Amino acid sequence: MRNVAIVTHKYLPQPDDDLVYYLNKNRGYDIYHIKHNFPDAKDRQSVLDIYLHGKKIRELKTLDYIFLPEILIFLKELFFTIKWILLSNKKYDLYIGMDGLCTFFGLILRRLGFAKKVIYWSIDFVPFNRFNSRWKNFFYHKINTLACKNADEVWDLSPRMAGGRKKYLDINKNDYKLYKVVPYGVWTSRIKIISYSQCEKHTLVFMGHLMSKQGVDLVIKKIAKIVKKIPDFKFKIIGGGDYKEDLINLTRKLSVNEYCQFLGRLDSVRLEEEIARSAVAIAPYLKSKHSYTYYADPGKIKTYLACGVPVLLTDLPWNAKEVQQKRCGLIIKDGGSDLIEKLSKMMKPSINKEFRKNTIEYSRDYDYKKIFSKLEL
Repeated sequence: MRNVAIVTHKYLPQPDDDLVYYLNKNRGYDIYHIKHNFPDAKDRQSVLDIYLHGKKIRELKTLDYIFLPEILIFLKELFFTIKWILLSNKKYDLYIGMDGLCTFFGLILRRLGFAKKVIYWSIDFVPFNRFNSRWKNFFYHKINTLACKNADEVWDLSPRMAGGRKKYLDINKNDYKLYKVVPYGVWTSRIKIISYSQCEKHTLVFMGHLMSKQGVDLVIKKIAKIVKKIPDFKFKIIGGGDYKEDLINLTRKLSVNEYCQFLGRLDSVRLEEEIARSAVAIAPYLKSKHSYTYYADPGKIKTYLACGVPVLLTDLPWNAKEVQQKRCGLIIKDGGSDLIEKLSKMMKPSINKEFRKNTIEYSRDYDYKKIFSKLEL
């Protein structure tokens, strides 16, 4: 058996959940999965899930520390990460931190002799204004630089991240002990594909954390014109977030709420079912508000394509041009000035059928089983 610790900050499902699922299926690992809530979560708990021989045997939760100032929250996370690892009375073959700070915790544990190998799985890189605070941005880059240079391995979600660090942080490839690109993936085997003949032929779907930078409001503002071309048009919005109420109010203000369906946060299986039933998906990232997407690897695009649904997306994600070249989707202009034209095109039966077939073929390269098996964990 191999002992693995995976430590993360999270609000929504992330690749660490998929890695835990993969390791449990292989049953060759004992896993400590430590999850610290992000500031925009409803509480500031830390949670430990313990898996033994592929089964979850215990869950521990801290108190809700929402009352603490943020600097003390970080100390709380450090305290519980080290406490839980030390109390397990195990030495960990692998410690995987999903951000710089969690990786820093692992470097401390490696120094103490409780972690043999520390892996930094970087799921974001934002060169400017990651936070609305100068000192937070300074700390963010310093701790990530420390993680990159001291972790035994660095895994990036996209190949753009290393280039961004070299340009803005002067971190070169030879500064990493071992470097790999480990992108978002999908579990293609569990997704039930729905044919064009059975799908909701005039339904557009969006899924994700609802924030202003996601561009969902741009779609809502165009619905009045869309329904003139597509009278039975429907827009499904999956996800939660602080911006959700603003979007609901916008649909009412524009009198288009009858065409919008807010489904909230769904578990992975239900989410995939809702996407697969749709005709077209959308990822209208705004360049002015979404700089971290340029360097990251938006998981929603892979999910859309694995569900057999072609996507409309702006030219911001690293693989946007590839998605269009493979005829799995179409690039729309930043701000969506050509959204109605390309949505109408994508909903044409002949085009939708062709693109649906292409998406399934393309997504096979991003099956998590294929991605994780290459890591030789």
